[in-house]
Amino acid sequence: MWQFVFLGVIAFLGAVVGGLSSFGAGLLVTPFLVPIVGIKGVVPVMAVAMTFGNLSRIWVYRHEIQARPIFQILVPAMPGVVLGAFLNDLLPRAALGLALGLFLIASIPLRRYLARHRITPTPRAIIGGSLAFGLISGAMPGGGVVVLPLLLGIGLKGGGLVGTDAAIGVCVNIAKVILFGAFSLLDSELVVGGLLIGLCMIPGAYAARWLLQRINLTAHTVLVELLVLFSGASFIWAAMFP
Repeated sequence: MWQFVFLGVIAFLGAVVGGLSSFGAGLLVTPFLVPIVGIKGVVPVMAVAMTFGNLSRIWVYRHEIQARPIFQILVPAMPGVVLGAFLNDLLPRAALGLALGLFLIASIPLRRYLARHRITPTPRAIIGGSLAFGLISGAMPGGGVVVLPLLLGIGLKGGGLVGTDAAIGVCVNIAKVILFGAFSLLDSELVVGGLLIGLCMIPGAYAARWLLQRINLTAHTVLVELLVLFSGASFIWAAMFP
């Protein structure tokens, strides 16, 4: 029982982090899920959880969401989501854990690089970046590290950025839930676990809105990166020393 209480607290904190920056919400929860659902269950459970976590952010920032970028991202992203979910099903546990860990660690310099080099939102850049976002999102948690620079390049910021990113996330995660169900990677117990985590994320979205104007985002980003680094290392350790 204490595991689920602890996981609920982590989910709440992850939602606060994601509501502040659209980065880190799912990444913070994933390493704590492994002992409970196993490496193969992490991405399907988080697909359910992030559906509800993102729905709460949509509600909080509903007046600032922009529809056009949602369609610009989703149309090329969905084929990547299908391929990514298939790869998640195909990879053995150790290989998946190693891939998750390496991606989480690599996401730190990748995010910093993309933040420094704003992507010009040409149609070709949007299609290529969205396809990569879909592929990563289908196979792993943390695909937002790829889509955020695209949304920034389009001109979104603040609540509009967070809300639009959340709307994209809901569509992607619903697709993942359907795909993982079709691949028999998501059973009723994992759905319930994802629902519990997602419900704990809802109040975190409101806390994030309150903190958005009151926190040093540089310090927040460094803290998130340290936690993501720990998450990646824990996945690699679990894969190499099961």
